Amino acid sequence: MTAVLSLNVGSSSLKAAGFVRTGAELKKVFTATHDASAGDTELVVHRNGTAHTLGRPGEDYREGALALLAHAGEVLGGRLVVGHRVVHGGRLSGAPVRLDAGTIDRLRAFAPLAPLHQIANLAPAEALLEARPDLFQTASFDTSFHETMPETSRQLPLPASVTGETLRRYGFHGLSFRSVARRMAGHGFVRIVALHLGGGASVCAMRDGRSIDTTMGATPLAGPMMTTRAGSVDPGVLLHLLERGHDTERLADLLWKKSGLLGVSEESSDLRDLIGSGSAAAETAVELFCADLVRHTGAMVARLGGMDAVVFTGGAGAGQPLIRERVAEAFDWAGLRLDAEGNAALTEQGVAPQGSRISAPDSGIEAWVLPVDEETEIARDACQLSEEEDL
Repeated sequence: MTAVLSLNVGSSSLKAAGFVRTGAELKKVFTATHDASAGDTELVVHRNGTAHTLGRPGEDYREGALALLAHAGEVLGGRLVVGHRVVHGGRLSGAPVRLDAGTIDRLRAFAPLAPLHQIANLAPAEALLEARPDLFQTASFDTSFHETMPETSRQLPLPASVTGETLRRYGFHGLSFRSVARRMAGHGFVRIVALHLGGGASVCAMRDGRSIDTTMGATPLAGPMMTTRAGSVDPGVLLHLLERGHDTERLADLLWKKSGLLGVSEESSDLRDLIGSGSAAAETAVELFCADLVRHTGAMVARLGGMDAVVFTGGAGAGQPLIRERVAEAFDWAGLRLDAEGNAALTEQGVAPQGSRISAPDSGIEAWVLPVDEETEIARDACQLSEEEDL
């Protein structure tokens, strides 16, 4: 029996899960969460309908990772491996890799392309490596799912002398999109457009379960506007800001942390605060967010030549009926119609593990909501790699 601890660490949040694998079956035993942006102070573990705390997770979630490792060792049994979500795989992107000091150093070099995520992803792995050098650790990359994109979806319109071998469109949220593809595989859809809406937002065009295009690029900053990220902005505007005195550090802070919903509303980065806020700025932010999602979703529909299904996932995708309604309305011309009552009643807590259908019976395109489940994909990768290396 193999036991797996999946660690999904962001800049201010941690989601984890413990699994046991016996034969082909992968069973989730516990989950754990901490979200600093929501005011959480302690790391909470959920198991068998009960919850208890593992204390404060510490800076960069290093202490939290160590506490979770100890907890996993107590409750899972078997040989334990730890899998990590790493946002940017760079040139290592593709299959999962074993994490050692050298690989961590190579991945750290991509931090400038994912400044909110990369160092945060790697810090727990470093802490575990220091404490347990013998521990088998793996990295699953958000970029890997998009390795199937054709070259026309990957190449940047810049000279090769500028891009070198590193700068290209990688795409992100790949673990989430891979989870969507796996869970929707039995429905017979050929063309799926999936929207991952969380702290970041991106849209992916899938054909036969494989990514052919997506809205993020060399960094997780491209695509539709997000909670605090600007999304894709006219490069001429950025040049103008530089000419007016913004240095690169100030510009980076603006684009990554002070734009998007927060920047437009000047109130909050959280749709739960903005929807129904009553302020004109909040309403404008929500309208812009929806319009930008429609624009990018339309591009993915065009890349596929139509769509058989649209899937909403991520915290906002599963938790915000209004956003789903606004996006779907824009594709009424294509035959997409929601079950208005079903959509309005469906919250994040009510979504079925294998998805909830929200399209009307007469809709020509099916609409689904899926709970995000990156931790299972991480665990699957960790099991595969540990078996290949015959632990």
